Amino acid sequence: MLWYRRMVSRRGFPDTPSIDSFRERLVEAASRLGRRLSEAEAASLATHYRLLREWGRMMNLTGLKGEDAILGRHFLEPLAAADLLEGEGSLVDIGSGNGFPAIPLGVLHPGIRLTLVESSEKKSAFLWAVLREIGLRGSRVETRRVERAADIADLVPCRYLTARAVRFHKLLYDEHITLISAGGRALLFVAPEEAAALGARPLPGLRLSETRHLPGGHRSRLVVLEPAA
Repeated sequence: MLWYRRMVSRRGFPDTPSIDSFRERLVEAASRLGRRLSEAEAASLATHYRLLREWGRMMNLTGLKGEDAILGRHFLEPLAAADLLEGEGSLVDIGSGNGFPAIPLGVLHPGIRLTLVESSEKKSAFLWAVLREIGLRGSRVETRRVERAADIADLVPCRYLTARAVRFHKLLYDEHITLISAGGRALLFVAPEEAAALGARPLPGLRLSETRHLPGGHRSRLVVLEPAA
């Protein structure tokens, strides 16, 4: 964290967009999706946005530059999937990067404990900063590289598993490891080609529950897997 404080003191953030404006747009867009955000939820999500823009001046957190693209891809996609979670339990997010989709899901479901798995130490520092400032208690960051299912064997089975832009069959196809506990779900944010592959060949022990189009664009799909009977 020392490197971050030094960069902030040298450069500052003179061009940080209006957080109030972003929050208003977020609330309106969420309402169109049928999700009414509370003041506390909107404030937490706006904090995530602020930190994304601030830290993004020192490191590559997202390839999206415009507010519209960030709103649609990073924030509205998890909001469109939030109804698939409920109650309490653990959520493991693989390749967390900038915290999407897991952190918005944790904001909307504070009873769910997040484990954010990220290989980069700098991105892990960013994730810890977001968790602390938002106040997601019981959540944590695991800095580790995931190349196969065995690399998260100590974190599963979990109630919810999330990931985005991950080649799931390469990483998670292991018949000897149970990923999801009974009553849980895997929420996989993928391109249409990966959605088709997961539909034809779900991960071991799981079955396809549904596939959704997402508001992030025509290339965005949500594949929902549940434990096979």
